[in-house]
Amino acid sequence: MSENSFMKKSKTNKPWQLRPEDLSAIEAMASFLPEKFYDIHAHWYRKADLNAPENSFWNSGPEIAGHEQWEDYTQQLLPKASLLGGLFFPAPLPYVNLSAANQFLFDELEKSTLSRGLMLVKPETSQKELELGLSHANLVGFKPYHVYSTETPTPHSGITGFLPEPIWASAHENRAVIMLHIMKDKALLDPQNCEDIRRLCLKYPNVRLILAHCGRSFHALHAEGAKFLNSIPNIWFDMSGICEMQAILPILKHFGPEKLMFGTDFPVSQIRGKCVSIGNGFIWLDENNCNWDQAWSKPTLVGLESLNALKEAANNFGLDKSDLDLIFWGNAMHLLGLNEYSSPTNQSYYKHAKTIIPGGTQLLSKRPENMAPTHWPPYFKKASGCEIWDLDGKHFYDFSTNAVGSCILGYAHPEINKAIIKKVNLGNMCSLNPPEEVALADKLCEIHPWAEQARFVRGGGEACAVAVRIARATTGKDKIALCGYHGWQDWYLAANLGENDALKGHLLPGLSPDGVPDALRNTSFPFKFNDLEAFQEIIDQQPDLAAVIMEPCRYEDPAPGFLEAIRDITKKNGIVLIMDEITVGWRLHFGGMHLKYGIKPDMAVFAKALGNGYPTGAIIGTKAAMEGANRSFISSTYWTESLGPVAALATIAEMEKQDVQKAIKHSGRQVQHILQTTAVNENLPIKVKGFPALTSFSFDHPESEMLRTIFTQQMLSKGFLAGTAFYPTLAHNEKIIGLYHQALAETFGYLRVVIKENSFDKWPKEETAHSGFSRLL
Repeated sequence: MSENSFMKKSKTNKPWQLRPEDLSAIEAMASFLPEKFYDIHAHWYRKADLNAPENSFWNSGPEIAGHEQWEDYTQQLLPKASLLGGLFFPAPLPYVNLSAANQFLFDELEKSTLSRGLMLVKPETSQKELELGLSHANLVGFKPYHVYSTETPTPHSGITGFLPEPIWASAHENRAVIMLHIMKDKALLDPQNCEDIRRLCLKYPNVRLILAHCGRSFHALHAEGAKFLNSIPNIWFDMSGICEMQAILPILKHFGPEKLMFGTDFPVSQIRGKCVSIGNGFIWLDENNCNWDQAWSKPTLVGLESLNALKEAANNFGLDKSDLDLIFWGNAMHLLGLNEYSSPTNQSYYKHAKTIIPGGTQLLSKRPENMAPTHWPPYFKKASGCEIWDLDGKHFYDFSTNAVGSCILGYAHPEINKAIIKKVNLGNMCSLNPPEEVALADKLCEIHPWAEQARFVRGGGEACAVAVRIARATTGKDKIALCGYHGWQDWYLAANLGENDALKGHLLPGLSPDGVPDALRNTSFPFKFNDLEAFQEIIDQQPDLAAVIMEPCRYEDPAPGFLEAIRDITKKNGIVLIMDEITVGWRLHFGGMHLKYGIKPDMAVFAKALGNGYPTGAIIGTKAAMEGANRSFISSTYWTESLGPVAALATIAEMEKQDVQKAIKHSGRQVQHILQTTAVNENLPIKVKGFPALTSFSFDHPESEMLRTIFTQQMLSKGFLAGTAFYPTLAHNEKIIGLYHQALAETFGYLRVVIKENSFDKWPKEETAHSGFSRLL
């Protein structure tokens, strides 16, 4: 069916009058309709300029459809809204008088202070004509259309058939807007369309591209093509003429509400009917092609159908008033530089946060000062795969620790989200217990045959604290030996209550155990990894140990016999051995590294990757070791919500489907190789260490901290969140790693010059990254 076949004059709708069914629809949406509105997609025209067929819809309305007519008819659809203005362009009909239509647009723009226009262009429009059009004060860009394409049939035209590169180049030079209605059967899902959009937007980054009608997703499923474009910063969408929420949801999912704008498509908004998906395409149902006498309802205006589609999408996606303000007017005003809408920036928001949140963040590792003070983005707006969009809308590839190692499958993994959304819809919390925790306990014991029981929490530090409490209750003893980082709780920081900073090497230098009761002095005793002699010394001096808690590894494998000796000694002395798999578990080996090493502990704790970004934690153990949990009071309301175990079950299921550990090990090896070879090429002194899935490097130079800071700043400028630690995810594919390689080569080359010229004094000392965690391991 031709895309324009619905454009026939209505037999009954005399100059677009509202009917009772329209008024009912408006009343039903009263609480949803905005207080103010900017129309990002609308047409102004005179019938005399159109040369349209007599029975065309364009001949059904008034002789002149300009500012006054748009305002009158749009106000009917949005009766309580203040109409701020709009982005207007002529009706792109095949035989339109182009110069007359554009001139009418120019004249009408004088009537509205905040309205802007797009010049209707054809492939043959000359550079002189483009420049002349843009010289108009309120003209901000171009409107091409497929009916003027040099490729036939035009509904199957590629983008450059009606929007050739000279127009892109002109728009780029003038930072102009292009309103693009893409074609071809699959529209946004067409590979060539997506490739052309990506190539041209990156080649001409100053162009502000609006993809009309959600990327012409009149067949709603085509909107999923948005996922191929979401890393491109200069793309926006309008949803004019869209009548199905399924076409809007993918735009919200892949771009967020900040890139979606509502438009009426006036006067298409005055058509009675709607566009619906059918088969692999779509059909416009209107008064000419449907027998409405046999229908259960009367058709309402397309403008109302669009509003209702947005309402349904907003409810489905969970948009709030601030999001809708963006869609209805804020995004358009910002895009066009009208400065009506503003939002907090990353650094200003963080500056405010430090006045009301002690320390600024909830996690020490996420403080921007640890990476690049005043440069590292503190907050994110959206995250998907290994890509992040910050509060300012900037796009980054994450080559840091990817949520401190918690998102092993990548951010917002669709299978995990699918399971979560299902549970949210059914209810995630009530007065009863979630059955998923029983299923998770069974699954963990199946994966770990030595384990017989499980308890659940919602974080790694909690898991360690609960494990220690259970061990103390089971053994009737108090003291703990530890090796590794195990959280922030009193039992752990008690190691620093002695005369010396016993945890030095674990935590930030000088971090004191303020607030930890002095009575806990001499209850926790750290030893270094692979130092069996130091461990034996603790055993000899502290015969009443309740437990040994340790990571099975961190940066390297244990020395031959080290873990086996600890297992033998703890078993001989009646000490509970707890393996902390919070960081390495699942990442280095499915189920945890103690399985790989053949060690059977008494307990093991998990968190981070177990939930792929959703709060969860688990303590598993033998029935004998877990016995104390039956007597000790260990209880919390939010340990009984269901999203944690649901996420854990879905994450484990996904890891069982594919060899995640093999994939991230391969990605980590690639990055280690890139770091080493690039450093050699640039004669840069670095040391690469760690397992591939827990890669890290350091600068072997007196100005190492400043080099780390400059490295991070330079990588940020190239679109990468990157420090000296990299925890790969399943989302780090060959293409993205290749982009990292290119950015790294440029940055290492820059650092080589800094070292050669000794130009470190160019960077203020207060911008030097703070030292982060330094583990015992």
